[in-house]
Amino acid sequence: MKKTFLLTILIFGIISCSSGQKANEKECFYVINVLGAELYEKPSLDSKVIEKIKVGEKIIAKEILKTGQSKKIGDDFYLGGSFIKIQSESIKGFVFSSDLTKIKPLLREVQKGIIIPDIDGKEKSKRIEKRIEKFDNKEYEIEDEITEFENVTYTYTAFDGCFDHIYVYKNLTLNEVYHQLTVSSVVINETKDGNFIEIPRFIEKKGNESLFEGEGATQDLKIIVNKDGTFTISSYDCT
Repeated sequence: MKKTFLLTILIFGIISCSSGQKANEKECFYVINVLGAELYEKPSLDSKVIEKIKVGEKIIAKEILKTGQSKKIGDDFYLGGSFIKIQSESIKGFVFSSDLTKIKPLLREVQKGIIIPDIDGKEKSKRIEKRIEKFDNKEYEIEDEITEFENVTYTYTAFDGCFDHIYVYKNLTLNEVYHQLTVSSVVINETKDGNFIEIPRFIEKKGNESLFEGEGATQDLKIIVNKDGTFTISSYDCT
């Protein structure tokens, strides 16, 4: 049984991170993979996984190791990155940066024990824009509800029992945008062994579009690489 849940905001303590620009400063990262980030014994995706670091956890980099390795999501869809070496009294190992962000996420609890990371940033404005569209030789007035955040513009459009969702991300990498798929379309799979968040399955790549299989009512879920360097996540659902 799959359900979509309303989101409640969790408040977590704020820990400041340095910019990492000076030699004696450490760079800070946060886990944005909802399934957690693997802690590897060595800087290789083929290395032994020691444990998983939970979503939202802060990581301080002792060293950043450049690598040509990429994490495969599906055919023709890979997430590149570097290995982040971390070491403290309680933890030691390497984390692949495709599961990380430098933006401190807002953590939301969609169900007890299930957390998603939101890196939209602060809300800046809301507005409604009206336009005329023609369907079957008839003209209709369409209203777009547009919400501007620091890192994304979200457009919601309702028409004839269907609902369009368009997120245009700026200032983010493809890796960060990919992990926002589970934020833009939250589906929980309830089983006898526990409840799990669904990860959209990669289907195929067509030009600048990467298509994913939506869960529940979500259809036509995709990531679009735009010419101006921004990324779009779009989908729709119908009642």
